[in-house]
Amino acid sequence: MSDGAGAGLPPVLLPDGRAVPEHALAERADTSGGPGGQHANRTASRIELRLFVAAAGLREPERQRIFERLGSRITQAGELVVSVGDSRSQLQNRHAARKRMEGLLAEGLEVAAPRRRTRVPRGVINRIRENKKQQSAKKRARTWRPEDDL
Repeated sequence: MSDGAGAGLPPVLLPDGRAVPEHALAERADTSGGPGGQHANRTASRIELRLFVAAAGLREPERQRIFERLGSRITQAGELVVSVGDSRSQLQNRHAARKRMEGLLAEGLEVAAPRRRTRVPRGVINRIRENKKQQSAKKRARTWRPEDDL
């Protein structure tokens, strides 16, 4: 867990405006890989933010939706993990990690609108019929019949 690391940082918000409790979040700083020379090798600027889904203050249907939609991103311990190392600044990476977590939660909690069946327009049906007639005539023209020679 983070030792007061969340102090001064914006809360992680759910799409309906509720804040995720800080005790449900764990933050860890690590050295980021890639280019950057000695700075990247010595500075713990990459942030790994973990959300304990069971302690996130979600209602049961919301929790199920999160596990269904984001199941591949959730660890066996029930943690949703986001890792950010885009910036050289640890603070900027912390802010970015929280924003990314909010985006993931919004994606996971989004309820798809029910599909409404619509009628196929008459023009589309007529176009399909005309195409079938043309195809049929094309194929018929390829075959030879003895009565054609008379």
